[in-house]
Order: sequence, then structure tokens, then C-alpha cells
Amino acid sequence: MIDRIIVCLDGSLFAEQILPYARGIVGATGAALTLLRVLEVERQFAAAERYVQGLARHLGVEGKLKRGFENVPAAVLEELRERPAALPAITTHGRGGLLQAAIGSVALSVIRGADRPVFLYRPRAPASAGVADKTLTISTVVAPLDGSDYSAKILPFAGEIAKLLKTRLQLVQVLPEEGSQPQIPRELKRDILESSYLRNVAEESRKKYGIEVDWEVLHGAPAESLCSYVEGRQDLLLAMTSHARGGLERAIFGSVAGECVRRAGVLMMVYWPSA
Repeated sequence: MIDRIIVCLDGSLFAEQILPYARGIVGATGAALTLLRVLEVERQFAAAERYVQGLARHLGVEGKLKRGFENVPAAVLEELRERPAALPAITTHGRGGLLQAAIGSVALSVIRGADRPVFLYRPRAPASAGVADKTLTISTVVAPLDGSDYSAKILPFAGEIAKLLKTRLQLVQVLPEEGSQPQIPRELKRDILESSYLRNVAEESRKKYGIEVDWEVLHGAPAESLCSYVEGRQDLLLAMTSHARGGLERAIFGSVAGECVRRAGVLMMVYWPSA
């Protein structure tokens, strides 16, 4: 059960751009909202305290300041351990090196260590004053599946958030164009190609979560097709697992999830399963 959204802030308008989504989610679900500011430099304590508590009072929510200094992700993960039913929410810059180019080092470290989904948003437009006062409503939760048990690990979270939001769950499978070989388990290949895989998962999810569940098969390159399908939808939550395979450069954000963070412009809920 999700009982709290923890929005990670750094004092900038940019970081506040995920707040409209967080406010929409807590408003629809009854969850609590916490604004978390992790302090990196001790001399900034007074200013950071004024910022986070002032914004928290303005929004009527909890504000919290933690000392993180040289390890901001560790401070965020400590907060999550203290609140096991909370989900973090982070606006990502998408700057830096190979993996940071997709998401940013703090968000990447939180995703890898959270042992739960993380809300991510990479805005396309510059931040503007008053963004924290806005509210965005989610009408559809989209969960991409590839036929593997790994991708399906997002379903309990996607189903729960769709139920809490009283919205529909959309299952999506991307199949390669004719002539390409789908990278799916052999025993599932026939079912997926006949579309019965998604139909069956949709029916199971409908019964389990008591929500409306639709499905759709797309064709083409996975990242390109998925980004085109969801691009720019402010009323949509894209929920998916990361594919943490291979070495560091081939980990989570060398994958379809990384392309979606970079290009889709939608709120995402990314889960890195521990096993």
C-alpha cells in the first residue's frame, strides 16, 4: 500500500516540476506528501530550512531537511527505509556522463537502492514560477511488457497505483517489424505473436485489481514505438521495470527505460527489481 509520496527537492524551480504530479497523486489517493531537501553544504542550512519549510507551509504538507553532504542518495534511501510504504519522486536533469545523461547520478542511485518504484519526470520546458501550485491528474497508467517475468514485476505496482487513482491500466507490447526476431522467451513467443499473452495478462489484472485494463500491441523498435505512443501525455503515467543487465554502461539507462526518460516527456514510475 502506498501511503506517502516523498518529493526530493534541491531548492530549484526545476526540481519542483514534479510537484504537480505528486499533488495530483496524493489528492486522488489520500496519501501524504513530504517535501525532502537533502543538505549538501552545512553553511546552506538556514537557507535550505527556510526554503523547504516555507514551501511546505504554502502547500500544507510536511517539509523535512536532512544532512546528506557528500552522499545525497544515501540520505534519500535512509528516509525511504524509515518509511517503507512511501514512494520517492524526482525531477531529473539528464546531464553528465553516460548513465547520468539519461537521468542524473542522484536519481540513478536512488532507483538502484530503493527496492521499490521511483517516480521520475524529465521536463521539456524551462521551469516557471508557481509550478508548485499546479496539479496534474493521471487518467491512464501504461505498463510495457515484453513477455518476460522480469518486465512483469512492475504489474503489482502499476495495478495498485491504477486502483488507487481510480483510473485504467493499459498494457503495451512492442513487437519488431516483420523480419526481425523478437527478444522474448521461446516458450512465450507464439502467445505474444498471437496477442493472447497481453489478453491473458489483462484479464488476470482486471480480476486481481478490480480495475479497467486494456491492451495494445505496437510494432517497431521498442524505444521508438513506446516513446511515440506516450509522448507528451501529461495525463499519463508510464510504469516499467529497468533492465539491469551486464556491466555499468549496459545497465538500467542503456535500455528502453533510459530512452523513455530522455525522450517521452511523461511522468514515469521506474522499478529496478533486486532479483
